[in-house]
Amino acid sequence: MREELAKILVEWQESWTPELIERDFDFSLIPKRPRKVITFAGCRRVGKTYLMFQLINELSRVVPRERIFYINFEDERLEKNIGTLTDLIPTIEELYGKEEELYLFLDEIQNIPNWDSWVRRVYDSRKDIRLFLSGSSSKLSSREIPTSLRGRALTFEVFPLNFGEFLRFKGFDIPEKIEFSSKKPILLNLLREYVLYGGFPEVVLAENVRIKRLIVRDYFNTIIALDVVERYSIRNPEDLRAFIRLLLNSEYTSLGKAVKALKSSGYSISKSTLSNYLRYLEEVYFVFPLEVYSPNRMKYPKKVYFVDTSFLTFLSVRFSGNFGRLMENAVFIELRRRGEEINYASGDNWEVDFVLPEKETLIQVSYDVTSPETFEREVRALKKASAELGFRNAKLITWDRDGRIEKGGVEIELIPLWKFLLEYYLSERKAPLIS
Repeated sequence: MREELAKILVEWQESWTPELIERDFDFSLIPKRPRKVITFAGCRRVGKTYLMFQLINELSRVVPRERIFYINFEDERLEKNIGTLTDLIPTIEELYGKEEELYLFLDEIQNIPNWDSWVRRVYDSRKDIRLFLSGSSSKLSSREIPTSLRGRALTFEVFPLNFGEFLRFKGFDIPEKIEFSSKKPILLNLLREYVLYGGFPEVVLAENVRIKRLIVRDYFNTIIALDVVERYSIRNPEDLRAFIRLLLNSEYTSLGKAVKALKSSGYSISKSTLSNYLRYLEEVYFVFPLEVYSPNRMKYPKKVYFVDTSFLTFLSVRFSGNFGRLMENAVFIELRRRGEEINYASGDNWEVDFVLPEKETLIQVSYDVTSPETFEREVRALKKASAELGFRNAKLITWDRDGRIEKGGVEIELIPLWKFLLEYYLSERKAPLIS
């Protein structure tokens, strides 16, 4: 094993990082002291590896290259056991010595069983080693990181490109005053592309829709096969896929109703199995179930959002042409990217898409509010939610309508989608820290 490991380490030093378009990340968030294990968690193909490469390039300005190492634990030449990790540092020291601090970037580390025990041992025993980990599992997130690493790790969740990054990948320079710029029609056209096809970097750079479709379908198959079926030892993969098809074509998920729907299609799946499937899909950052903002949450179904709108566009029968649904999903992912606590609100004949309890904010998303009936319906929902929850900060995110209105003592801010997606990017230009 050490010979193969040595070969991979030497290959890394000889090849180094590929050319990359940089993501927006504030590396000052990574502290030099106190020393922490840094983890990047997110769905497969969102750009965790290239974010690590970006950090490696930053480090190499002040740290000798031969003290920085990257290993991808999906490399088929590596045995997926703790012995590979045990051999790693001794092999590096045999090849390059041990006089200086080491920086180890370990990609998809969740493929190694009991990886956390090795990380804990190295963290506690070797003050001269800095560890940077990534994985397509929430087991690396601050919410679920193993108990042995609590207090020792700092986690960043990585999502597909935000809209500002998307524009950079497309070579579009954002003008200072977008509203009055001749570039605004181009911006809106790019926004439509972003909402339809999402922010996976490889998909963004693909030249035509056919290639985008092929890439997204390949991502989907890989996520399901490797990150769910193989990782969780699913015995009936087709049952899982049937459930995912149901999720892709439903705004809500009620496990009881899902059992009945699948049974009517010839699948016999228990409610507990579906609960496990949903948890697995959430753990690999593929879906995000959203609970209602109510003490009686069990009475309400969960809403379902996906890590990227491209899955709805290319895999959903019901929502592929529903631009309002795609906008709503894009807004949800942006809120998650910002680290917000999110719920939805529901009452008699009204629903508000998002509630941000910590900010006492209500957010409604609507593509076309040119119809008076549609506009009144969205405003009425915000008014009723405000009266019931006591939250006075209300926003209506539209395609391109701006302004403020006052209804029944509630002031509602109308925000164009492009402005909402860019406001945080332009003011912060950093990845939110998930503490």
